[in-house]
Amino acid sequence: MKAALELSSKKNSDGLYEIYIRIQDNLGKKKRVKANYAVAKNQFKSKKHNMQWVRNHPNAKKVNADLKLVLDEYNDVVLMTAAQKKSITPEFVIYKATKTNELPTIKQYFETKIAQMLEYNQRKGYTQVLNNWLKYTKEGKLGDLDFKQIDVQILKGFENFLYKKELSSGTVYSNLKRLRSCFNMAIKEQIIEVGDYIFRAYTMPKVKATQKEKLTLEELKLFASQEYTNGSLIKTAQQVFMLAFNLAGVRIEDVLTLKWENVKKERIEYVMVKTGAINSFQITPQILSILNYFKSIKSEKAKLIVPIVDEKIALLKSSKSEVDNENYKKEIGRKTALINKFLKKIGEDAVIDKKISTHIARHTFASIAIKKSNGDINFVQNALKHSNAKITQVYLASLDNDSMDSKMNDVTSL
Repeated sequence: MKAALELSSKKNSDGLYEIYIRIQDNLGKKKRVKANYAVAKNQFKSKKHNMQWVRNHPNAKKVNADLKLVLDEYNDVVLMTAAQKKSITPEFVIYKATKTNELPTIKQYFETKIAQMLEYNQRKGYTQVLNNWLKYTKEGKLGDLDFKQIDVQILKGFENFLYKKELSSGTVYSNLKRLRSCFNMAIKEQIIEVGDYIFRAYTMPKVKATQKEKLTLEELKLFASQEYTNGSLIKTAQQVFMLAFNLAGVRIEDVLTLKWENVKKERIEYVMVKTGAINSFQITPQILSILNYFKSIKSEKAKLIVPIVDEKIALLKSSKSEVDNENYKKEIGRKTALINKFLKKIGEDAVIDKKISTHIARHTFASIAIKKSNGDINFVQNALKHSNAKITQVYLASLDNDSMDSKMNDVTSL
């Protein structure tokens, strides 16, 4: 990324052309800022200028010196940010180069932090919060608020605004949690004082406990028994779900990026994306059947077991590049949404009145595993790769209404 000068393509009201500072990233995304000078078209040279952009102008020497000074400020931001190995965007460069001692607005601060985030999903989450905040302040005609202008009433208004959008209590909480984290970061960076922390006075919304959706053993059998054409997307979606279930509810990203090289003799071994831990499973007859299906539709040079993710993009999984990471995450997100679309159709075909998605495979495995293992929580914990048994207990508690219903029926029968 580099800052450069360019001339406007249109005349201003004085019949001259504005000089702009252009900041462009490696993907071609660019932003422009006025350099506060305007000249005739034949007085500006954008190439082979030797830092003498303006020529045949009565104040050419001063104008060029001023332009070099301001251009250096922008390029210094680029160099310093790159040296710190931080993410950088044209918006971030402009913000840093034009930053004054004035208190940044919530919008400005969010944009700065988003620009520094390397992980795509993190940027995506904060961007969604910022968009919700901007819609809220626009609808309420609150203006571009800074940190010290935020009070409890404004936060409560934002909370109510999110609920009116029919967002879940968990999503509302996440929005306010990210806003709160920006206050914490701003205090750490000495942008605001500890006394400006309005979240001391504001009560965060409670997250309502929800029952995790899962399939019963009977529903799972119904799901698996639906017949579809080999090689079709709906058949692939069905087999992906069953593979995830048979691999102890492995997360969808891990399933979609499994390679044939992960199949080693009688085991499947791979590194989990979320934790970086190695997962190893014996290939059971059920897993072998699914692998044989994917092998039957496998193209000659295919490396991935599930033929749905773009293999070139799948190879970006371990890339340190921010752009590669974003492209990879977007591809996983697109293909997960596609699979969920077909899972919904399979559920309808099987007359299962539940919203089936890829993550339900994990819930289903946990629910069936605890029953079939006679309540062996250590087995379920190890299978799900939870760090401790307490997490597994909480997880299972959100799944188990059936045993409570059965016991209540026994107790209350006269």
